[in-house]
Amino acid sequence: MLKDTTIGPAVPSLVVGGVARQILSVLSSELRLIYPDMPARALVRYLDEMQAALTQPNPKNITKLLNDMRRSGIRDADIADFYIPVVARRLGEGWVSDDMEFTQVTVGMANLQTMLRTLDSSWCMPERAPFGTLGEICIIVPQGVQHSLGSSILAGQMRRAGYDVHLGADIALERIAQFVSSPATVGVMLSASLWEPLDFLKAVVKKIRQGNPWAPVLVGGNILELECDVSALIGADHAMNDWQAALSFCAQRVQP
Repeated sequence: MLKDTTIGPAVPSLVVGGVARQILSVLSSELRLIYPDMPARALVRYLDEMQAALTQPNPKNITKLLNDMRRSGIRDADIADFYIPVVARRLGEGWVSDDMEFTQVTVGMANLQTMLRTLDSSWCMPERAPFGTLGEICIIVPQGVQHSLGSSILAGQMRRAGYDVHLGADIALERIAQFVSSPATVGVMLSASLWEPLDFLKAVVKKIRQGNPWAPVLVGGNILELECDVSALIGADHAMNDWQAALSFCAQRVQP
């Protein structure tokens, strides 16, 4: 049975908006299926403790937090898949709602990147199919775009599924065509946020098509919160934030 191990005294929850509340509900439900013997309160409490620890400029907090979560029985893969994305979303909401200082958000996001790099490499190792046997996936994060954390997590998840993933983080527009040009590429994922102009993303997709006219192009990220058909406007084949559905879409498109 998993233990309810906590980090020191209770940490007060920060204000959480409606979207984050929905994410918390999903997080709790999914993690309870994975960890049925751990109290739901303990599973969700780590979010508050992560946020409190990671917004402090002390790298020792990351090590202590990871060790405590691991001792409680939480796998590194679930820290990457569930906890880190939700804390990142909460930091973003805290900044938008003025509940957090810019320095707190900046330190928190940098520490989330550090935490992801600190995780055991097993979190992104293939679980079923041997590495790379299902084809190559390219993930594009255009130069100047400041949201590589989600793309790094996505790359790890797809590698765990058995794909050979090439992450083009901060890649210049003129390098994109060459980056995606391999005949083994079965799909190209474009990570985009609400901050990127649609005309710019359309130019990115055009470069992808120049380098690889046969691979499907999918767009994901919080840009999909726009009330419009993003994929049609930028020339992508599909828009979705479910990475497993995205892989299924790519597999169907490249089948002979």
